[in-house]
Amino acid sequence: MKTTIEIPDPLFRQAKARAAMDGISLRDLFLRGLQLSLQAAPATPVKQRAKFPLIQAAPQAPPLTDEQVYAALNTDEGLA
Repeated sequence: MKTTIEIPDPLFRQAKARAAMDGISLRDLFLRGLQLSLQAAPATPVKQRAKFPLIQAAPQAPPLTDEQVYAALNTDEGLA
């Protein structure tokens, strides 16, 4: 299969020089790099767990109602 890609000039010059030093074609250098990149990539993306702040409440504290939470969010004072 053939395709066209845009490569920045400095990177292209480096690739061309590397291929010449290795005694291989530019095509082979690109294929080698692509194969190495695909082999190194993880099969599934690594899932990162979201970190939320933990707020400790007193053991006997009653649970907050939705209304109390909304009221606290809509005031400058917050929960008192």
